[in-house]
Amino acid sequence: MKVIVCGSIGYGGKEEIIKLQELLKSRGYEVINQLEIDYSDVEDFRDRKDLWDVVKRDLELCSKADVIVLIVKYPSFGAMAEVVISKMKGKKVIAYCPCEVKSPWPLYFADCIARSEEELLNVLSSFKEKATKIGVIPCVYRKHEMELVYRDFTCICPVTGRRDRATITIRYRPRDKILEYESLKQYFEEFRDRVMHHEAVVEKIYTDIEKILNPEWLEVVAEFEERSGVRAKVRLSS
Repeated sequence: MKVIVCGSIGYGGKEEIIKLQELLKSRGYEVINQLEIDYSDVEDFRDRKDLWDVVKRDLELCSKADVIVLIVKYPSFGAMAEVVISKMKGKKVIAYCPCEVKSPWPLYFADCIARSEEELLNVLSSFKEKATKIGVIPCVYRKHEMELVYRDFTCICPVTGRRDRATITIRYRPRDKILEYESLKQYFEEFRDRVMHHEAVVEKIYTDIEKILNPEWLEVVAEFEERSGVRAKVRLSS
């Protein structure tokens, strides 16, 4: 499981991020380190446009994580933005709150709250146990292309809060493995209560299948039900 620890840097808190990173590494988690670029000593970003791109970089790192751990102790514009955007992409968010929290915002966007390191480790462990792995079986057939269609996909729209429904189509050309159907169905059902944009749904499914299957070619298409007179179809292919 890949984890990124977010928190205040410009307003203090860098050392706490590092401490939590080391704890998670020691427990076997793959920690994505966004502190390779250190801007904690910058007092004023108004005239440092050369550093503004760090925002894009950090968001890209968050997109690679399975779980976002937000240290809720010091205020941080960046950490809160990372959490909101990551949440829209369907990422799990843990609010790590070792002290009182004087704002509801970081708690509203969190899947759960941890008040201590022990609670944090327990929550991460539960996420790991609940995660459904997409099953694969050996491909013993001649070269072919496969198309799989799942018509009962649902998730929650981050704009309206309403349930979005879609048909997911997966097309791929296998190498040495093919997808196992029952586990794929269970995998799709995990999206049911996730708050995600349409594009994030396709990105997540594509990335997960590509990682587990390593196909010669892959395409994921999500066709959502009509909303406000518009029918959205999102496609991502190699």
